[in-house]
Amino acid sequence: MALARRLLMLVIPAFVCAAAAAVPAVAAAEPDGEDCGKAAWPLASARTRLAAPVRTVEVGGRLSLPLEGAVTLALADRASAALPFPPSRQGRESRAGFARIAVPSPGGDYQITVSDGAWLDVFADGRPLAPIAFTGVHACPGVRKSLRFRLPAGEAVLVVTDAAGSGLGMVIDPVGP
Repeated sequence: MALARRLLMLVIPAFVCAAAAAVPAVAAAEPDGEDCGKAAWPLASARTRLAAPVRTVEVGGRLSLPLEGAVTLALADRASAALPFPPSRQGRESRAGFARIAVPSPGGDYQITVSDGAWLDVFADGRPLAPIAFTGVHACPGVRKSLRFRLPAGEAVLVVTDAAGSGLGMVIDPVGP
């Protein structure tokens, strides 16, 4: 019994020291004021790709999934954006745009992660699709929110409204099993 107590007296302080040493590593990965780790799913990969979009897609442009890296969707004044479908929400900001997305067969669950605040609607076969999941982070540089949609094979249309800037960075990834 004395041997067990001595072992515990050595093991417990070592465990406490190891746990204390791990805390600064976590804090260093996420500077004060950032809430990147508070998202419902990991956004680190999308955040990295959003930092360096590979190309710009004009209003009404076409994308094919899977995407290679991030893209920037150019936005215009809402009045001149010629949106093919009305947004589900009327916002305060006036910038808008849309992109047609070719979804490979058999379709599936996709995650759209965007760099800044904006309202996103996705349409397939002329009907709006409801997101199956959503996460948002207000103080995560380079990422504002991520939505998941079940996209059928064929064409989907992403409509962006209520944006403030001239472009919106986005990453569209398949959701793993």
